[in-house]
Formats: sequence, C-alpha cells, structure tokens
Amino acid sequence: MVGDRSRLHREGVRYFHAVEDGLTGVSGPGVPADNEAGVIGWGTSWRMQGYLMMAERTGDPRYVERLAELIDKVLDARDDVRGIEDHRGRSRPVWSTAGKFTACSVTVPDTEDRPALDVSICPPHTRNLLVTVEEEPEDRFSLTVTGSARKNAFAVDGLSLDPAHARRADLALYAAYEQRSGVTARLLTTDRRRIRAGVYTARPAMVALAAQTGMIAYPLAGLVRLGRERPEVVPPSVRARLDGYLDAAVSAVRAHDEQWGTTSDGRGFYRWLPDEPVSFAGAELPTNEFLAMGRTLVQLAAVTGDEEFTRRAAAIARSLRDDLTVTDGVATWPYWPSFGRVYRGWSATGSPEDDGSLHRPSYAAVTVPEDVTHALIDIDFLCLYHGTPGLPPVFTEAQMRAVAATFTRHVVRRRRLSTRVVHDVGGNGRPGTDREQAHVAGWLPLRQWSPEVARRVRAVQPTLPPPPLMGVDTYCGALLARWG
Repeated sequence: MVGDRSRLHREGVRYFHAVEDGLTGVSGPGVPADNEAGVIGWGTSWRMQGYLMMAERTGDPRYVERLAELIDKVLDARDDVRGIEDHRGRSRPVWSTAGKFTACSVTVPDTEDRPALDVSICPPHTRNLLVTVEEEPEDRFSLTVTGSARKNAFAVDGLSLDPAHARRADLALYAAYEQRSGVTARLLTTDRRRIRAGVYTARPAMVALAAQTGMIAYPLAGLVRLGRERPEVVPPSVRARLDGYLDAAVSAVRAHDEQWGTTSDGRGFYRWLPDEPVSFAGAELPTNEFLAMGRTLVQLAAVTGDEEFTRRAAAIARSLRDDLTVTDGVATWPYWPSFGRVYRGWSATGSPEDDGSLHRPSYAAVTVPEDVTHALIDIDFLCLYHGTPGLPPVFTEAQMRAVAATFTRHVVRRRRLSTRVVHDVGGNGRPGTDREQAHVAGWLPLRQWSPEVARRVRAVQPTLPPPPLMGVDTYCGALLARWG
C-alpha cells in the first residue's frame, strides 16, 4: 500500500508539471488581465489551488513562491484595481465576468433618441446577439433577436411603446416568453412614443459571480492557513504578504453578503438576486457553486476564528448533508439544491415582480444528479469541512463512507473491455467523456474511507488529460501528488 501511494505521488508530480509546462493561451502560463471571460474564476483558480496542494504535500517553498506570483497577478485583475464597474455601477474588490455567464441587454431608443425599451436575453448563446426593430403601421413595431450561435430567431410583432396599449411591448414580450430564447424587456417610458427602427447589438452585463469569487479566494485563504499552521513552508518574502492576501479574501467574500440566505431549518446557500442580469436571477446557486464559497468560508473560519464564517460554513455543510440520499450504502445528490427554485421549477404569475425573477418568468424543474466534474468541488468541500478542527460536526463517518462508495459503485463502471466513468453520481448516467475521465483524481481524498477509491482512480486515470490543457488539469495532477 505504501509503495502504491508513493508511485501515485510520483505520477502526480509528473502530471502536474507536464500540464503546467503545456498550458498555452488564456489558460496559462500567465494570468489574464481580467476575468471577463471567466478564465481566472474557472481556470487560474484551479491552478492556484494545485500549487497550494503541491506545497502542502512536498513542503517545497518554490511552489509557494509560484503561487504568490499568480495571486499577485490575480489581485491586479480585481474590478476596483482596474477601475471598472459592474452592472450596478459599483467598483469592488472582486472579479466581474460577462460573456457566456451573464445576460445580454440593449436599450432601444425612441425617435428622439431617448431610452425607450430595455431588452434582455438570458444565456446560453448570448454572444454576438442582434436585436432588430422594424416599424409597422399605427406606430407598432416588430422585434427580432438573432445570433450566430442560436439556431432559431425569436420574433414578436405588433408591439407598442404606448403604456396603455393592449400590445404594450414589455407585457407582450412577457406573454411571448419561452425558456429556450430567454427574451424579456422593460418599458422605460410613461407616455406614447415611436421607437427608432434599426439593428442593435446586445452587450453582456458585468457581474461578480459568487461561485467564481469563491473559487478565486479559496487558495488565497488556504495559503494564509498554510502559513499559520506550517510557517516553515512559506518563505519570508511571501509570509510578509499573507495579511494582504487574507484581507483580499475576506473583502471578496463580504462583497456577496447580500446574496447569503438560509432555509427555515438552517441550511445555508448563496443566491442570485431577482434583478441580477443572469440566467437564474432570484434562484439559489447550484450546490457546487455555493460550496465553492463554502470552501473559502471553511478556510477563513480556521484562520480567523470568526464565528460568522464558522456559522455560514456549517450551514452550507448542512445543505450538502441534507441532500445526500443514501441507498444500500451509496450516496447520491442533485446538481441543484432540492430546496431551491430551479430544482422545483416555477411558473409565470402574470407579473414580473411577483415571479421572483425579472429575467426568467418561468422555468421547468431540473432534478438531475450532480455531474462528476462539478463534484470535484463537492468532494473537496466535504473532506475539507470534515477534516477542519473546531467546526460544528455535520457529516457522519457513515456518510463519508457512502460518498466514497458513490465513486466506487456509481461513478466508475466496467464497459466492454475498459473501465470508465459515467457522467453523474446517480449511477445511471451516460458514459463520461475523456475530459470527465481525467477528473477522477478529485475523488482521491475519500480514500480515507475506502481503500478501493485509490485503486479505481489508478484504473481509469489517463497518463495526461486530453487537449487542450486547462487549469483544472493542473489541480487534478496536484490531487494525485497530494493524496498519493
């Protein structure tokens, strides 16, 4: 067993460095100047966490020095440092994103060039969208939304800017809303006007997403914790920066306080606000996304002893625990929290204000199991929380064994002549892709509750991930090294 672990560690070290040396373009080896494409949030953050794990496992200060280099560049990319504003005109110590993650919008003017109609379009496929307005008789107009990535155009005619008209534009578009196209509008006038015909380009909103903040702040807080618990691993030049890194992590997390929520029975989560220009405005984040914030809360609780961080981390842990369904010793859990709006779905009430979302009047329920890629965050949170001293106990040993069994009995399957992963934790998912196969190292921390986990990982782990290499591949290499 010791020899097997040593071999896995050596393979992980090679894997980690091979990925880091092979990163190109936006994925690395440097750091993007901004997070508008979400690369820092869902790419660089994984790399930073990989360097932290390599430092924890090896004690080599060179990993810490490289991590600090990445962190410093990431901190330079914050909104307030760059002097850019989010959709509410705020410039804060976070990393706003746009593009495929946020809704696009355009304000269509009237014939006197005054704002008349604000049109919003929810993801997916919101890049390069055009809103075409054409005049019709009797001061009516048609509105069409097209985009290069959208197969079908969305079109509504007979619209009016007259607030008293039966075909008032915002209400007519509300009635015509469909989940696939995600088009809604707000009327910006209180009197009769004529719209200006033309073709308008929709622009993505700038939004700081809590999940990405959690991903980015996590290795910052983790490095501070490493410096407190094992100061010999952190060189003096980096140690002098730890207080600043801690302040940055705390400030970033605090920026999302308005999105924090709890259920009546004490489960915690983060949510999007009803007016946020995102696809699921008014809904709770997916489980893996609020666990991304939860991991940072665990580290901050361990470093600062702050009772609020501890309470929130425990509340988030209860959300995951209460969604674990254990059958015959195997756990499953959903992608969306079972207490949330998306899991239950919602119907239009007839009033945008009463719908709970200004951008999604209705949405069909989504009850799918968690997928194996996003489960990387779930497993890390589970093991981090369970193994951090001083936190309220939430997960039982039986539950930890059941989640380990999720991997050995649900996720890894024998198919014809090979052993492969499936797409989700439910046990009946479609075959996993080669990229999902490359993420099996994420389950290695659970080897503490099942020796079979490491054997199954070795059976399916590729020598190198499929191209293009990504930040998450660095993280998976570090996992092999850390738990080998």
